[in-house]
Amino acid sequence: MEFKCCAKNSTEIEDINKTYNFLRAIADPNRLKILCVLRCGSNPAVGISDKLASHHLKQLKKVGLLAEKREGNFIRYSLNKKIIKEYKKIFNQVIK
Repeated sequence: MEFKCCAKNSTEIEDINKTYNFLRAIADPNRLKILCVLRCGSNPAVGISDKLASHHLKQLKKVGLLAEKREGNFIRYSLNKKIIKEYKKIFNQVIK
């Protein structure tokens, strides 16, 4: 995925849209807290309701930032490091 400022074809427009959706997904303080908790591997409370946490997890998963592993009735989330590397690369291209 390569980000170009002046989209000339559908692939470039798709990359811009993916980047937009990624930035929109992480532009929430609760989502950033969740990402931080998952990155650190600890399990401190984020301070939000289960319903709200579920909503935020869904949004982060939607853009590919989370991987999930089902364990019985529970779902364990972790960071999708491959996708995060791709988004880092795009973001670095944007701010060059």
